[in-house]
Amino acid sequence: MQLVDIIVIGSTVMLILGVIVISLVILQQKQVIQHKLILRDKDLQLQRERLIAVLQGQEQERKRIAEDLHDEVGAQLSVLKLNLGSLQPLLKTGNGETERLKETKEFTDTIIQQLRFISQSLHPQALENLGLAHALDSFCNLINKNKEVKIAFRRGGNGQTVDMEKALNVYRVVQELINNILKHAQAAEVLITYQTTPSLLTVTVEDDGNEALLQSLEDSRKKSGSLGLKNIESRLNIIGGSITFTKRKPNGTIATINVENYQLPAQNS
Repeated sequence: MQLVDIIVIGSTVMLILGVIVISLVILQQKQVIQHKLILRDKDLQLQRERLIAVLQGQEQERKRIAEDLHDEVGAQLSVLKLNLGSLQPLLKTGNGETERLKETKEFTDTIIQQLRFISQSLHPQALENLGLAHALDSFCNLINKNKEVKIAFRRGGNGQTVDMEKALNVYRVVQELINNILKHAQAAEVLITYQTTPSLLTVTVEDDGNEALLQSLEDSRKKSGSLGLKNIESRLNIIGGSITFTKRKPNGTIATINVENYQLPAQNS
């Protein structure tokens, strides 16, 4: 065998060994990357499960408090109102007792209305009984009673039933948006639009305020323990939803919530 042949064979063998080594290194890198991706996915899944558990715990506590307010405090206030009414025939006239009793009854009515609003905010009973659209409509009616801002509700679609977990999270997101509008936007009117197609749920919250909604949410997001944009995005991420903000002409903000595959599993089959 000539020297040239030996060199060629040696070079070929070295080349093959080099290719094998490079292939093994690349394969090892791929395995490392895949392992890191698996660990990342597991970590994200664990974070998601923890977040779901926290939110479920919050909802259970809200439900308990709302039921206690309605069943205990609300019932006692109703009895107080009846007792005040029964005292009216016993009062003397001409010394202002009747007027004071009337003021006390009106004050009691105000407390009862505020209690109902707090109870409804903590746990929307209409959501379980009648669905998301009716719960949002009822929420708007409660806000309108406080006369802080005028809220209108419009509904479109064929009345498809929304999965309860997704409905609750969308309701909380809308509630958070309205609370921030009341605090920061200085709006006179708000329009909530509810629209469904067989595959997409869309809820828009439109205000005519000072366009401070998004900035207020961003600011609250940076504060530790504050409910803001981070909370909204977390709730929507859990249910595969999204939210976008656009400017409203001539002024104000439009928040658009989209949730795909929102119906109950049995209805998607």
